[in-house]
Amino acid sequence: MIDSPHTEHDDGLQRNVEFLQSIEKSLRNWRALVVWALIGAALGAVIGFSTPKTYTSSVLVAPEITTRSNLGSLSSLASLAGISSVSMTMTDAMHPNLFPELIQSSNFCVRLFDMPVTVADKDSTVRTDLYNYITTYNKTPWWGAVKALPGKAVDAVKGWLASGEDPDDAEGYSVLDTLRLTKQQESVVKFLNENIQSSVDKKSYALSISVKMQDPVIAGQLANRVAEQLKEFVLKYRSEKAGDNVEYLEKIHEQSKADYLSALRRYTAYLDSHQGVVSNSALAVQQQLRNEFELQLQMYGQSAQKLLTARAKAQEEAPVIAIIQPGVSPNTGEPSVARLIILCCILGAVLRFAWVVFGFDYLFGRLFGGQKKS
Repeated sequence: MIDSPHTEHDDGLQRNVEFLQSIEKSLRNWRALVVWALIGAALGAVIGFSTPKTYTSSVLVAPEITTRSNLGSLSSLASLAGISSVSMTMTDAMHPNLFPELIQSSNFCVRLFDMPVTVADKDSTVRTDLYNYITTYNKTPWWGAVKALPGKAVDAVKGWLASGEDPDDAEGYSVLDTLRLTKQQESVVKFLNENIQSSVDKKSYALSISVKMQDPVIAGQLANRVAEQLKEFVLKYRSEKAGDNVEYLEKIHEQSKADYLSALRRYTAYLDSHQGVVSNSALAVQQQLRNEFELQLQMYGQSAQKLLTARAKAQEEAPVIAIIQPGVSPNTGEPSVARLIILCCILGAVLRFAWVVFGFDYLFGRLFGGQKKS
């Protein structure tokens, strides 16, 4: 039997009435809302005070862009198409878009291990390095320690059953092989990857680096160290690239100089030994030696000019990475305990309200993928 429009209208009206009654019931029982809000606030306080605060320090870096060709009118067409003409002319493998991947690489991270840091607490001050700070002084919430217990138990059993010392279980970085890191070294690299984030602006190629640490001073120091180390990496790459060409031209120049001096000695020795000789054969040999000498002199001068040009170009292409905004020690950290308590307090009241208005089945069905209660 097909329901009439009046029946459907009545059903809808009845559902709206029930919905309004549920809201009224929930508001009438305001004490339960307060209890749920207080439970949420207590839960927020537990989470807030159990979670170590992290401080974020940011650095803004502007790399110098070098181009090696002139596109002419194509640059205007590229700008109309939304394409950066700089990226079209760059031939350098150390492109600014690769800087975030470079910072995330293990080879980059392991060079941060020996960064000196100072850990200060209420009673004492400890001077150590970043590696020891992360492995020893970095705090974790209590549920993280509970979650890690099964893994630690398994590792302890494996270590007890294994005969001899496993090199993968070695601690510290006194022995460091970037091709095969120990478990502890891998965990430190992973920690740095998670807490050092960077991004590049597609138009200006400005690089933004943000560092999260539990100590505000260490956060600012590490952010500046990452920027400085990035400059060193790029400078080393560019210097080696330009240095290879200079080194090759230096060898060519030395060989040209040796050939020039050898031709000069042969020519002058022949002149000294054939003074007063006017035979045609002697004059022919003299002219041949003179031609060889002048040719070697010309090649020597050209090699010297090319070497000077290559050295000037190497100096010109030395990378410049300007730190526009250095890292500073932040005053506030996350999470904010007060904000978390307020948020959980509101969430507790909302959950109680939704429980009364929509019902248990609807609420948890929505949370875990179920259907709405009919």
